[in-house]
Amino acid sequence: MKLLKGIALALIFCLMVTCAHAEIVSIPWEQEVMPEVNESYYLSDTEYEDPSLHITIEEGIYNGTCYLVARIKIADPTQFRAYVTSARNLNKYPTKYGTELAQYVNAVLAISGDVTNLDKTRAGTKNGKHITRNFETWLTNAKADKNGKGILDILIVDTNADLTIIPQCTEADIDAFPGTILSTYSFGPGLVINGEQVTDYSTYGMNYGAKKRAQRICIGQTGPLEYIAVYSAGPDQKTPEGKKCKGLTIMEFADLVYAQGDVINAYNLDGGTSTWMVFHNERLNVFGDKKKNAIADIIYFSSAWQE
Repeated sequence: MKLLKGIALALIFCLMVTCAHAEIVSIPWEQEVMPEVNESYYLSDTEYEDPSLHITIEEGIYNGTCYLVARIKIADPTQFRAYVTSARNLNKYPTKYGTELAQYVNAVLAISGDVTNLDKTRAGTKNGKHITRNFETWLTNAKADKNGKGILDILIVDTNADLTIIPQCTEADIDAFPGTILSTYSFGPGLVINGEQVTDYSTYGMNYGAKKRAQRICIGQTGPLEYIAVYSAGPDQKTPEGKKCKGLTIMEFADLVYAQGDVINAYNLDGGTSTWMVFHNERLNVFGDKKKNAIADIIYFSSAWQE
């Protein structure tokens, strides 16, 4: 009995020492690759939880279209991350898949960003854009018209990991931002701004594909250090019953996102076959369609739990 009691006490002591050395640690902004993820924190194919990060993923059908909702809660702002491929020529289409990017940086959850639409041969244009990633500004072209308005809605991610959407944003709006800008995104448009669903896209300068039924994805904020990523399938994909998905227009996608509740700001990112939602290094947004595009950047969430 004494021996068993001694062993038990030793085990308890070891556990206490281990816990004493485990803590939530801010991740340096300049750090590109995160530590490997402890597999034991993946609770299922749709949930991850450690003391610094909790992610759940839900699936549903809206307007005949499959969708995914990832809900993310972090403990430290530095867990909201951006990564861009080393090929930073904005006119050159990159050659990395979302799963490759997520695996490289050891992301728990990753979604596609918007840099791919800067290729001149594709749907995008540089007009109206302001591109910053991880404090590095690559492009400043959010020019104001005679009325002082810009072309695009631009998303600002600051160092508090708060999301701010500025409709018809200009360089003057960027300069006047009161916080410290970490990254900006210029694909858009905004879907929910300051708790209100956007219903009028008539002033949105690019507005290409807004009425098209396609795969779509967004990043949103639901509270301090709490986020939502919503994905909707396209017409080339199928429901679990084998029916063809309809795909959603921008207006319908905004309806879906707003319906998730408590959404403060939500911003549309690059869609179509450039859309990626990656969890545990697996692409979730397949739904019977294996077509996929390479992408240049991801938004991702990392653990800050150091053991």
